[in-house]
Amino acid sequence: MMQEIIKWDLRDFYIDINDPLIETDIKDIEKLAEEFYQNVKGKLEDPSLTPKQLLEWFKEYEKVSEKTFYFESFAELLLRTNNLDDDVKAFFSKIEEFKVKIQQKLLFFNLELNKISDNKFEELIKASELEHYTHALKFNRKKKLNQLSEKEEQIILMKDMTGVKGFIKLYSEYKSNFTYDFEVDGEMKKLTEAELFAYMYQENRDLRYKALQTMMAEYKKNEMIFTHIYNNILRDWDLECSKRNFKKPISRRNLENEVSDESVEICGKVTTESYHLVEKYYNLKKKLLNLTELHMSDMYAPVGQITRKYSYQEALELIKESDEKFSPEFKDIIEKMVEFNHIDATPRKGKNRGAFCAHGKQKHYGFVFVNFVDTIDSVRALAHELGHAFHAYYIQRNQNFVNIETSLVVAEIASVFNEILISDYLMNTDLSKDEKISLLSNFIESKFGTSHRQNAFYRFEKAIHGLMEEKLPTTEEIKDAFIKEMELMFGNSMTNLREEYANYIFVVPHFINVPFYVYAYNMSNLLVISIYQMYLEQKEEFVPKYLKLLSLGSSLSPEELLAEIGINLNDPSFWEKGIQYLSDKIDELEKLVEDN
Repeated sequence: MMQEIIKWDLRDFYIDINDPLIETDIKDIEKLAEEFYQNVKGKLEDPSLTPKQLLEWFKEYEKVSEKTFYFESFAELLLRTNNLDDDVKAFFSKIEEFKVKIQQKLLFFNLELNKISDNKFEELIKASELEHYTHALKFNRKKKLNQLSEKEEQIILMKDMTGVKGFIKLYSEYKSNFTYDFEVDGEMKKLTEAELFAYMYQENRDLRYKALQTMMAEYKKNEMIFTHIYNNILRDWDLECSKRNFKKPISRRNLENEVSDESVEICGKVTTESYHLVEKYYNLKKKLLNLTELHMSDMYAPVGQITRKYSYQEALELIKESDEKFSPEFKDIIEKMVEFNHIDATPRKGKNRGAFCAHGKQKHYGFVFVNFVDTIDSVRALAHELGHAFHAYYIQRNQNFVNIETSLVVAEIASVFNEILISDYLMNTDLSKDEKISLLSNFIESKFGTSHRQNAFYRFEKAIHGLMEEKLPTTEEIKDAFIKEMELMFGNSMTNLREEYANYIFVVPHFINVPFYVYAYNMSNLLVISIYQMYLEQKEEFVPKYLKLLSLGSSLSPEELLAEIGINLNDPSFWEKGIQYLSDKIDELEKLVEDN
């Protein structure tokens, strides 16, 4: 476990929650928002509106939005590592309320943009003055049929504060209080969830089993609370989808991601049809572990004789070496992030579980959040989030504010690409066959974790939202729907899934925080595998194309962006290439095992 506390420094934003600049900025943002409202409200439908005038208003809108965005970022980043601090929680709530107040002031802008006549709109999007806003205008136009009146939209913003966002906050804060009494070698330890989870990667099978069951017992004890939270979030999502005239609950997320229902269905179908690969791999793993049956506590069991632990500093050096081979700029970005203390890596009480990357502010370097616990998976997780940081860096250097937030599908490209880079780098170092077997099996499991497992999660979400049309699902119905998809994916390779794993449904934060988020992991995973194969074929020639891809942000739709490098998301054969890559990796592992 890590000894040195690696935590981020948020002074790019403010010194702390008592920084006098906070109140100054609140007044400044309120003033800017009010001036924007008074200057622009009711004027967008004017037939004499010029591109130059709209450009000025867009820049004013961005100024208020950007200041508010980074204000909220500071509060959220602080809360993620201090969620047992009552003052920090109160500050976060204050900022959330402030954000909603500003959003209400700005709400009219996107609604009134969609009141511009079709002829005028076509004229505006062709204007050179608005070239950096063309896609934002087009994307907003797509939302027209699903937008409500300004008053209704304001009501939704207000009710979400104590409604769905309140439940998300409750879920996060409640879970962050979990600590686990866990006995290791006769010594009783008090562990965070991240620390307990690390024992599921141990060689000792009894420890793995005990770690999973210890976690599941805690979630079982609290399943009534989690069911209530989940049902309220499900119901809120579905009611809003109905009010906004979406065909299906998932269509709302697809619109936000700018992908068609068809492409999501095609990707899901191709992935489901390849579940036999998951079954094949885990039956192979069963043999490698010399077991007669596998339990879910064996899913992350190390294969091979490698027992090495990676310190945080070792992990950073490996990732820098790997990334430098692709682009020296990547190494420079990591070193600047370390210099500015933009990485929070140490698990500790009051820190959320999981990993993410947030946009930076003044220096254009993102903030990376991981729970590093010395395993190869921690190395990969760190590489994943640093990939997000590269993406954020290039977007912020090349795009205006309205284009920095990308579709979830595109958002995972750089992170998964960086995972594959570090995995291939490690496989091509001077390793024994046992170590290569270990690393390759770990890589395959990681890819299944971000493709097939996420597809199973996506299928679960579709099923549970379907049930929601009839009634609020009970705890047992939620768990049954979850396990049904897990059993379908694992086939005959896993034993006692229902008895040992059903409560894991309440561990997965995405179901609560971002409904229908998970399919984006699968799409991105298979998408990036294809992109990575382009890199292997084109070598150095590919690097500038890739960096340009990262720099585009949301200035193009995902389909337009990916079409530039020859990718069609509606073509099943494209997704099948990613599946074939995974199949080839399993064959490679089988050959290594046979030759060993």
